[in-house]
Amino acid sequence: MTESESRWAILAHSSGCLISRTGIVIFGIIGKGRYRIPGQPRETLRVFTMLSRLFAFFSNRRIRNRAAAEQRDFQMLNALAPVKDADPAGVATMQTEHGDPAGSAAARSVICREAVLNREQRVAGYEFMLRGKIHEQMRMPNRRPHYRFYNEVMINHLLQDSVSRLLGHRHAFVTVLGSFLANPLFDRLLGQGMVLTALLLDNASDSDTPRLLPERISELKQRGFKFALEECFEGTQFEALAPHADYFILRTSQHKPAEIQQITEQIGQRYRSAAFVARDLESFDDFQLCSKLGFTLFQGPFVTRREDWTDNQVGPQTLHVCDLLNHLRREADTTELARLLMQDTVLSYRLLRYINSAASGLRQPITSIEHALVVMGRQTMYRWLTLILFGSAQNAPHAAALQENALVRGRFMELISEGAVAETERDNLFVTGLFSMLDLVLRIPLATAIRPLNLPVAIEAALLRNEGPYAPFLDLALACESPHQHRIEAAAARCGVEVSAVNAQHFAALIWVQAIQV
Repeated sequence: MTESESRWAILAHSSGCLISRTGIVIFGIIGKGRYRIPGQPRETLRVFTMLSRLFAFFSNRRIRNRAAAEQRDFQMLNALAPVKDADPAGVATMQTEHGDPAGSAAARSVICREAVLNREQRVAGYEFMLRGKIHEQMRMPNRRPHYRFYNEVMINHLLQDSVSRLLGHRHAFVTVLGSFLANPLFDRLLGQGMVLTALLLDNASDSDTPRLLPERISELKQRGFKFALEECFEGTQFEALAPHADYFILRTSQHKPAEIQQITEQIGQRYRSAAFVARDLESFDDFQLCSKLGFTLFQGPFVTRREDWTDNQVGPQTLHVCDLLNHLRREADTTELARLLMQDTVLSYRLLRYINSAASGLRQPITSIEHALVVMGRQTMYRWLTLILFGSAQNAPHAAALQENALVRGRFMELISEGAVAETERDNLFVTGLFSMLDLVLRIPLATAIRPLNLPVAIEAALLRNEGPYAPFLDLALACESPHQHRIEAAAARCGVEVSAVNAQHFAALIWVQAIQV
């Protein structure tokens, strides 16, 4: 284990970080007990490797020798999202089995993702789909040949063997025509982590689907694929395919609560091994209802829904961390910082535990908070407190998913701005993206959340007024989370970057965030 790996492991521990093999947890809770890093040698090496990457970033050191590897990852994930009007290698020349060129709107459109959360409100996977109206248009009867073609283009991209490696333990949900499952392309695709949702049609071309699909689905499941049925709960096709389903997907916006309960009870009694997925959840109340009804996975805009938090107040623990960050930005003297820090026994203990770690290389232990601050340095202290600020809201609804999204925003803004702004400005862009979701994490108005932080004027202008030099990059990050292709193109133009770069760097940010979480 290298010195930097040891130092970051202790820094992560002392700031309350929880590293989990089964969950997506970055930040722990102030005052939480000890966390154990997995003890297996290979697992431990993987943990420290991932943590050292995050340590290098927060220490403001660029790891240049990772550039080539990151670029390869960008290219692989970019292949999953061919850009509208672009002509990337392997897409423009791609032909379907019917000889159709891949220059259609389906092949050129950017593919978006939507997070799939588990009952603990952590990210369990993603659904990959076409952006905007294209996805819905493909379901229309007169567009079904195009949808069949889109399925073929999509699977061809997945065949580049990148999704299963980059998603780790998460699932990738992909909707395809039921009849398309017979396509031999699936014989070349890795099944681990893939959930195939069958879109079942009623026209004559799919009349053999119930008769032919069960055997094909069994073959695919033996190779690791999972199978899902969406909004199909009765009829001949349901009876033929339901015994093979691992998931039943409901679009909750299309049903009343009583209907949802009836569907889950009836199907749950017959197929006890299958799980239910709730889509289109608008609010946290919808999430809680579906959770009580036995749903396992959840999708929808409820994750980033803002509510009226005007009357909410900043908690004393959060306020104390903000006060420390504020004093650091104001260049308060070390004696004053030590006085403030000693008001929180837990923070003082963690600071001393970190600074006296073996990785620090100190000959004698440090017992003075003031001395510890001098050794630690102001910049490292600021980044450490920023982690704690997010970690203080770990018990908030879907906090882990919000924290992941915030990190993706920050990392994307840093990556996409390379060459467009000075290197020091890119750090500010990371902070802008990270703090753009601070109101959702703390559940207070954003202006209230950042008021005590004494942020640079440019960051505050972007966050509160959508103004200043950082605003276009924040708008682009937000556009990448929307289903609207035109919004991405317009925002990219304002930043002076190509849409192809946006697509690549957004997926690269996702890879980076997943890489630092085990």
